[in-house]
Amino acid sequence: MKQLTLAAFAAALALTAIPCMAQSWYLGAGIGRGNLNVSGTDLGLPDAQVGDSATVYTARLGYRVNPYLAFELGYYDHGEYDFSGELGGVGVAGTAKAKSVGISVVGIVPLDAIDLYGRLGYANSELKANASAAGFVANDKDHQRGMTFGAGARWNMNRNWGIFAEWMKNDEIKVDSYIAGVDFRF
Repeated sequence: MKQLTLAAFAAALALTAIPCMAQSWYLGAGIGRGNLNVSGTDLGLPDAQVGDSATVYTARLGYRVNPYLAFELGYYDHGEYDFSGELGGVGVAGTAKAKSVGISVVGIVPLDAIDLYGRLGYANSELKANASAAGFVANDKDHQRGMTFGAGARWNMNRNWGIFAEWMKNDEIKVDSYIAGVDFRF
């Protein structure tokens, strides 16, 4: 009898835990605008013209542990930005682009069909730049690691589909990304 009572108690405990654990995986993709926060002086070209906005993309895979917490693996293309200026009387022109792969913890405040969320994570970023001056071309690539963070809102149209709007920033990349996209839960 004691074993039957213990088994019934364990089954009841497991059944009460299922709604908390029965969350889901999701895929998301988005597109938006990135604003570069760099001046010509930051590039070593005091009088440079720097393109300060570009198209940005994201793709992510996440697991929602419970209604308030998710873990996410994301890819972010922070865009391509052009620059031009003079250095010692020689014209210099080029482009720079950045992309990141990161993992985030996402804190969620569910409000009926709307979720408000904030993210904090770690990203590995790659920066590529090329420049040309007086017929010479230079290319450079750099890897940086640092914190990533953001905030957003998601409208859950139904159990499987949601639309999100998000601001995202990477500590090492001087781009503010404003992204809108779609999440699919399965």
